[in-house]
Amino acid sequence: MGQQQLFLVILLMVLVGIATVLAISVFGTQSNSMNHDVVRQDLVTISAFVQSYVHKPLILGGGGGSFEGLDFSKIDFPADEVSDDGMHARNANGVYHIHSISTTEVGLWGEPMMEVSGPVDITSLVSDSDYFDLIVTKDDIIWNNTPD
Repeated sequence: MGQQQLFLVILLMVLVGIATVLAISVFGTQSNSMNHDVVRQDLVTISAFVQSYVHKPLILGGGGGSFEGLDFSKIDFPADEVSDDGMHARNANGVYHIHSISTTEVGLWGEPMMEVSGPVDITSLVSDSDYFDLIVTKDDIIWNNTPD
């Protein structure tokens, strides 16, 4: 009877170990997926602010129909850090970049924070492939790159 109990205890320990490893693996995958989702949502929020900016008259601090002069200081996006030139911002979810501004459109990049480990220069893309890329026009959002 003692050998059976010992065998059952060892078997139970092995099963608990396997379950723990699987749970950690699933949690890591879900965490990465969640980080992508919140960066995607932040980019949609930034896009809405950008479109609001372009439609707002110059006298009220908007673009007056043009994207020129846009930076993160002109929109209400909650960022923990903004670069000196105002074209790059960082929050707990990721790093965001405004690029290729013209009168009719503006480009946005967003990198999930899981790709940005440690202290980095937020003024450049950290990841070569795992980032979101979109173009915002006055009336549309065009997604060019969505990792997943």
